Amino acid sequence: MIVVQPLPRIMKPNLVYRTAKALARLFYTLYGRWEIAGAQRIPADGPVIVCPNHISYLDPPLVGAAIPRECRFMARHDLWKGSFMRWLMPRIGAYAVRRGQPDRAALRQTLEYLKQGYCVVIFPEGTRSRDGRLQPAEPGIALIVQRSGAPVVPAAVIGADRMLPPGSRRLHRTRLKVVFGDPLFFTPDAPRQEVTAGIMRAIGDLLAHG
Repeated sequence: MIVVQPLPRIMKPNLVYRTAKALARLFYTLYGRWEIAGAQRIPADGPVIVCPNHISYLDPPLVGAAIPRECRFMARHDLWKGSFMRWLMPRIGAYAVRRGQPDRAALRQTLEYLKQGYCVVIFPEGTRSRDGRLQPAEPGIALIVQRSGAPVVPAAVIGADRMLPPGSRRLHRTRLKVVFGDPLFFTPDAPRQEVTAGIMRAIGDLLAHG
């Protein structure tokens, strides 16, 4: 059984986070010749949810490095294996969610981070797409949007599945791009299907025109 220690209520920018972000930016610049578009569309402060598509294990550090703000990342719980990962994950802004089942602790943690004014990165598909095509969104994202009232910034990750294809352990040099769309706002009484459909439609538009 993996025991994940709760994060402190407030985590100020730390050396590990800043170092990891700087290294990621350097790597994606040199190896991926990456391009970032629309980062200015992310609100400079206050709660916001960034929702990218998910095509590779590289997506979380790629998206996090492209966002000017410090972020929190919802990540699957089995990444907390080993003492080093249990030490590292909170320091790079990650917190655990159990996939395939309702996770009230992860929901509460997400809402708490948004209440504190953080930018929270959530991959609405829940898991990586094996063929690069968008999958349906998990219903939990709509619940978070409804309860938090935070704006949602859609994002498109392009090229990460070619740099590190599913099932591969070898990196391939290729161009990368991260595109952020305009913030989406939903009323608290918006139907959950409308919320998930709106988010995924916006991500699809960015992928098509990015």
